[in-house]
Amino acid sequence: MNLVSPVCRLTAIAALAACALPAFAQWTLDNQASELRFVTTKNTNVAEVQQFTRLSGELAPSGSVTLTIDLASVETQVPIRNERLLAMLFEVAQHPSATFEGQVDMKRVAAMKPGSSADFDVEGQLSLHGKTQPAKAALRVVRLAGDRIQVNTRAPILVKADAFDLAPGIEKLREIMGLPNIVGTVPVTFALTFKK
Repeated sequence: MNLVSPVCRLTAIAALAACALPAFAQWTLDNQASELRFVTTKNTNVAEVQQFTRLSGELAPSGSVTLTIDLASVETQVPIRNERLLAMLFEVAQHPSATFEGQVDMKRVAAMKPGSSADFDVEGQLSLHGKTQPAKAALRVVRLAGDRIQVNTRAPILVKADAFDLAPGIEKLREIMGLPNIVGTVPVTFALTFKK
């Protein structure tokens, strides 16, 4: 006589099926192990690297990826320049953050082994300064040990000031700094670490 109840058999079957599926889970951005930098160019040929120090984000089981940048965390190594960027360019009182939203193939991510990498071309939306525009990112994902992944840009993402109504702010900065010009296209790169 079979002593295993139908409920137990169904439970066992469900458990086996779950083990056979890719392990999709929520990934959360580790701000301390992540960085996002951008390059500004003035006087036509003077380039400087700046960064944002407070980032947050997640990679959901559905494959939706979100990156949020706290614009008040801009760091240029010059305090007065930080203040001017916050007030005149980003206008953080009205627009405190920038957000990128996109979609990745979670089956590919789940199949990666520690030490392996895979390239992803992600199309999404960048929201900045009250405007939302399509954005593309060429990314390399590296699977790290300890349920962590690193997401790096393979090429800089070019953000154009005109597309986000930032050109007037750039002009204010140019005037107050007495510069002949400030380039309105900014390359952005990042190395982001996500953990389960």
